[in-house]
Amino acid sequence: MRQSTTSLQHSNIPELKAIKGALFETSPVEHLVNAAWNFAYSSLWNSTQFSAKEIRYAKEKIEEYFTLAKNPRKAFLSFCQRVLLARQYVNTARGRYMPLPSVWFDKNNEYGFVGTKNWYTEIKNVRVSLPTYKEEIKALAEAVLEYSEEPTLQNFTYWRSYFIEKGTPGLLNLFQVAAINQQYIRA
Repeated sequence: MRQSTTSLQHSNIPELKAIKGALFETSPVEHLVNAAWNFAYSSLWNSTQFSAKEIRYAKEKIEEYFTLAKNPRKAFLSFCQRVLLARQYVNTARGRYMPLPSVWFDKNNEYGFVGTKNWYTEIKNVRVSLPTYKEEIKALAEAVLEYSEEPTLQNFTYWRSYFIEKGTPGLLNLFQVAAINQQYIRA
């Protein structure tokens, strides 16, 4: 004998409910880590494909940097500027190269990310007397942070126009690459 549909509807089958956003939300530090990795990758290794394991190791080292910081957002801005200083260093002479990200971000590698701390400190010291000193690299860090938090056409257009007006095509290109990688490459 067949049961009627009404009797099936009232059976003891548990009801499933969807909870919006809970599964894929990221913590503020995790968001900064992902944005920082994207920027570093876009700036230093954009033409290299890394294994998931290598990316995970690099992100763990970046996460340690942000976790130890008193102010992770401020640390993000210095992180990006230090990455740009490393990029400039590598690009100014033949024979210089970037090691694997997990090696470069290792806190015990004085020739990696750690080695950029003194360069950044020098810039900060000069900015005490000349607040606009290398302001475009600071602006790029702010642009990357803002766009990572709110990837809208309005933000993209604003920052694109900013770098065009400042006459910094290299930073404009880097901002655009980072924005594209953020939108389309999930690592």
